[in-house]
Amino acid sequence: MGQVLDWFWEVLDVTRPRLSALEAWLEAQPRQILEGFALAYLDAADSLIDFSQGVHVDGAVWSEDSTEDLCMWVVGQGHRFWCSVVTGEWELAEAAQAYLGRPSPLSGEVTQWDQEVSAPEHRGYQSPAAIVYGVYRTRFAEDLHERLSDG
Repeated sequence: MGQVLDWFWEVLDVTRPRLSALEAWLEAQPRQILEGFALAYLDAADSLIDFSQGVHVDGAVWSEDSTEDLCMWVVGQGHRFWCSVVTGEWELAEAAQAYLGRPSPLSGEVTQWDQEVSAPEHRGYQSPAAIVYGVYRTRFAEDLHERLSDG
């Protein structure tokens, strides 16, 4: 749990729920910080579950992609929410209910990010997990996914 850097959580907590605030913060950072942000996001999501195992919700096992989407959403809810799931205080299946907009013990803890971005070229990257990839592409004319997989 201590693997994810404190500054990462501070950025999410300070900018939430305004995606444009996160976008502006990322636009002002050097390449290494954007790469670190993306890696921290992935590490935090990976620490919740092996995506290939899927999460059990309503008697069904979610696909790997759906489980990854859920975990990315949990991270976007901030350090306190993520920490409660990663430590087992809250079950990932309970988080899934909140993710789906259903009543859940976690419903009061959920913050919906807005979808507004300042730069038109960042449309399509309108989530806290994805915006760093749009900003990186715009600023450095490189694909961050490729950059991270090469490194």
